[in-house]
Amino acid sequence: MYRIGICDDDKILCSVLEEQIYALEEELKERFEIEVWYSGETIQDDLEKGMQFDLVFLDIELVQKNGIEVGRFIRGDMEDIKTHIVYISSKQDYAMKLFKTQPLDFLIKPIKNEQLKEVLERSICQNKVALSYFEYQKGGAVHRIPVEEIIYFMSMNKKIIMKLKKNETEEFYGKLKDTIKQLPSSFMMIHQSYVINQQYVYEYSYENVKMMDGAILSISKPYRKEVRSRVRQYQKEKINQL
Repeated sequence: MYRIGICDDDKILCSVLEEQIYALEEELKERFEIEVWYSGETIQDDLEKGMQFDLVFLDIELVQKNGIEVGRFIRGDMEDIKTHIVYISSKQDYAMKLFKTQPLDFLIKPIKNEQLKEVLERSICQNKVALSYFEYQKGGAVHRIPVEEIIYFMSMNKKIIMKLKKNETEEFYGKLKDTIKQLPSSFMMIHQSYVINQQYVYEYSYENVKMMDGAILSISKPYRKEVRSRVRQYQKEKINQL
């Protein structure tokens, strides 16, 4: 599921853009989930509450808190450098103002289908590359490891223990809630102390999950409903890929 946000005070444009994006699902072989806002204040409130997106379209000429300010909030206050930002406007003279927020692109209204398709393809491609590796800091250096090598993460005493294939482990300081933001959808949190890679699950039960390395990890009550839903969805997607 590719999560996309649209923020523009022109409700007709939002509706048209939403339809344009959904119409590209089959061609791009991607499922989109879209949220729409009509003001910078409302999208900023939801981002502060924890809503996350792969890509957001921001209108520059919003009446009060404009798209550039929202972009600065995402990059600055939220310290989010992963969400792709695409600015949309009826004017072309914003290039220097946009530079600091590192946008993926800048589109002029009305947005043409071929331009939209190219932006979506580029965003999806870049995210897939980024999510194929996990980066962590240890001993003053940044380490990078393919996510397919990771079985699960366990939080213990302010450290994160990363269990890898071939019975190897790595440790680094951090928080699981920050770690999972860097991971693809095959990873999920089952407990405040555990994040697992569904590719390495041997067996699920209501209270536990058994990993292929033999580890039995608890699923805490607050996560059980979501885990069941995620497991069903993941299994369905795997079947559809066959």
